Formats: sequence, C-alpha cells, structure tokens
Amino acid sequence: MYLTAALISQVTASPLAESSGDSENLFETSQDLGELNLESLALYIRSVAVQLRNRQLCDFFSLCDGSMSSLQMYNMQLPQLTQGDRCYRRSFRKKTCLTKIVKSLHEYKSYLQFVKQGTEDEKHQVDSMLMSMKNLADLLQTKIHQQHEEVLIPDMLSKGVWNKQVKIHVILRNFALFMESAIRAIRFIK
Repeated sequence: MYLTAALISQVTASPLAESSGDSENLFETSQDLGELNLESLALYIRSVAVQLRNRQLCDFFSLCDGSMSSLQMYNMQLPQLTQGDRCYRRSFRKKTCLTKIVKSLHEYKSYLQFVKQGTEDEKHQVDSMLMSMKNLADLLQTKIHQQHEEVLIPDMLSKGVWNKQVKIHVILRNFALFMESAIRAIRFIK
C-alpha cells in the first residue's frame, strides 16, 4: 500500500486515449499529497499493463512496431465492462458499476498471477500492478460498502511456450482495455 500511495501521490491524470492501448504521457507530476486519487491509481495500473504488453509484443513476438494483427484472432473470456454493468455515462449506476469493477479486478488477479509466472524480467512490475489493483479494489469497496470473495479461474496451464505467451498477451491486452473502461467509470463518480 505504501509503495502505491507514494507513486500515486505524485501524479495527476491526463485525458485517456480512446481504446488505442498506447501508453503515452498518462501522468504529469504534482498533486495534493494528502489525497489518494482513484483515477490516478487506475491510470497507473493501466499504464503498467500497457508497458508490459508492449514489451512482451516486442520481446517475444518481435512486433516492436505495434502491429499485432496476427494476434487479434486469439481471445479468452476475460472480464470486461458491458452496457449491463451500468458503467457508461447514459446509464451510470454507481453501486452496480463499482461492484462489477471490484469483482473484475479480483478476477484479473488470478490471470495476472499467470502473467507473473510467464515473465522473467517483469515480475516486480506485475507485483506492483497487483498491489495497486488490490488497493484500488479496496478503495472502491469502501465506496460501495461491500465485501468480496476470492474468485477462482479455470486452469491456465499451457502446452508450449507460444501458447503461454499468447495467453499472456491476451490477458494484458484485455486487462488494459478493461482498465480504460474502469477509468472512465471512476470519472463519473466525481
């Protein structure tokens, strides 16, 4: 918690790019040290996920130019925000939306543990992201006054390095997209 608070207390958010998945100047320095900003914390988590995804694309798949059309066909049933979750401006419902975000963050925890096991050099970044996710989920839970149970995911064992790396890519890609939607929803709380 202290590491995340220290990182977040020094940043403020800038506008979020529309579902591009690109990580450009998401943070600018300066913020009141006494206030932990949910949006900044969510932006930090998304930024780390995008950086990990981009590095993995470049290092393993040799797609350093960002062209990942060959990987678009791979998909997994990962948590995402939908219209029914009431997280979009027209139908925003704070409790319903935040409950879905918290539930999804808990579900992604197991998937990101898989990512951590499959990456050698980025374990500390995944740990930082996991701790930040826990902090964000805890803070959001205080806003909806609800406890959450641990969620188990299907077996993620992969046969072969390629399949494992594709799963890592898909998890990071979908998690970054989920965080974009979550960030927009968090902005509606204000």
